[in-house]
Amino acid sequence: MQNAAFAARVLDWHYVACRVDAVDVEAAVRGLVALGFAGANVTAPHKQAVALLCDELDDAAESGGSVNTLVFEQGRVLGSSTDGAAVVGAVRPEGARVLVLGAGGAARAVAAALAHAGAAEVRVASRRDDDWPPDGADADILVNATPLRDETPVPPHAGQQVVDLAYRPDAAPTALVEAARAAGCEVVVDGVDVLVRQGALSFERWTGVPAPIDVMRGAVGSPA
Repeated sequence: MQNAAFAARVLDWHYVACRVDAVDVEAAVRGLVALGFAGANVTAPHKQAVALLCDELDDAAESGGSVNTLVFEQGRVLGSSTDGAAVVGAVRPEGARVLVLGAGGAARAVAAALAHAGAAEVRVASRRDDDWPPDGADADILVNATPLRDETPVPPHAGQQVVDLAYRPDAAPTALVEAARAAGCEVVVDGVDVLVRQGALSFERWTGVPAPIDVMRGAVGSPA
């Protein structure tokens, strides 16, 4: 997705995947800076740990305590989170009652962003909670920020806005997305679309130019 975007904007950049163990996160970040990388994305389970390594956090990363995008400028590590903004841009949060499923960095970022965007109430439920699964009947917006793809953690109902951060590599719908579409939910956003939205925001932070959204969607097989 990012390499397709770089090519579309005629940028001589390249995006590579680097697997990093938890004990090596700090060394990896410093190594990227030393090697002259422009920036990086951070995936679970390192989003909260990396936040502690940044020289500066933007408001979204600060409020959520989570970072998924790094920008390196003159040896400084700038941390940002596009998780929340990607979800906020896909729903109507003003005055909504929100239920976020998950306890990781993405869940925290999304919860903070929706609260900041005007949600009336934001609840966060974790699979580690004693009362899992939570009752989502009164939620206007349901966000799945767990890795569950083959089961529906909370049954969606008509009129809800549903966002699933989980996705399948082949872009096939998850169990929650299928259930939300079948229930006639008002808005249904799948994880691939969230991924593209996140990636576009990261691209713009690194490059300073508009992201080619359609190219990025096409690269991951997501419909416009």
